[in-house]
Amino acid sequence: MRNLTVFLLLLVCAALGWGLYWFVGAQATERGLAVWLDARRAEGWTATAATLDTNGFPNRFDTTFEAIELSDPETGVGWSAPWFQILSLSYRPTEVIAVWPDEQELRLPRETLGVAATRMIGSLALGVTPALPLERLVIEGAAADLASSRGWTAAVAAAQVALRETPDETDAPVYDLAVSLSDFAPDSAELARLRDLVGLPEVIETLTAELTVTFDKGWDITAIEDRRPQPREIEITALNARWGDLALAGTGQIIVDATGIGTGEMALEASNWRDIVALAEASGALPANRAPLVRGALETLASLAGDPERLDVPLR
Repeated sequence: MRNLTVFLLLLVCAALGWGLYWFVGAQATERGLAVWLDARRAEGWTATAATLDTNGFPNRFDTTFEAIELSDPETGVGWSAPWFQILSLSYRPTEVIAVWPDEQELRLPRETLGVAATRMIGSLALGVTPALPLERLVIEGAAADLASSRGWTAAVAAAQVALRETPDETDAPVYDLAVSLSDFAPDSAELARLRDLVGLPEVIETLTAELTVTFDKGWDITAIEDRRPQPREIEITALNARWGDLALAGTGQIIVDATGIGTGEMALEASNWRDIVALAEASGALPANRAPLVRGALETLASLAGDPERLDVPLR
């Protein structure tokens, strides 16, 4: 009986201790986020949330922002949403799940984008230092629609962006980046005209890219507070796109200078490349008086490679 009493006392103490830990952690989470918003406002930002609440006892810290708005006047970038959630396990607070609402607004220097999606969720793993360095990130979206204030729209059935920090011998901030889009449908009158010229479907079936990118600084909390990291070296390990009978694949490497100008070389492989030339000519990217010369030269290159329907060319 004595042993049972001791066990029950220990159990009660453990429950009380865990409850105290959760309460302190939840308060610290809310306080830290509120302080961050205050700091942004002190820098001249618009940084508001109607409410900021943390729930999820006993095993989660689930923080919900209501009517959140962030806007940086220096860069002209802003974002607003009716709500936004940051979810984490109470015993693993640096591994975070972010949940976006069905509708949100992204303001850029030259236009505003309305974003609607049936599902948009992200998972992040952060370092334990105060700068919260990003170790890995995956964002997924489904049935997403974009509407620009400049008149264009676009839709995608499924999208995924993945970013992972990659150790490098030079200690440079290097990340592996993967992007994939399925059934991407950019909608514009000009694009519809080009599609009709060569009989292409309304959607680009797949668009994927795998890159290794060296940035001028690491991705951490200062990417929001200060400035976004800028790419300096981009290694394209795989690039693939399919639009109807058109198929494009490529690899390459690009060096980006301090002004944002990139130089490098890509090796491209194009199937049904004649339609690509027709698109370039119809869009005006390829002048009509040069189109026969370019088409003839590419015919020769394709024939030399052994498959007249496939073209392998370097792009500098």
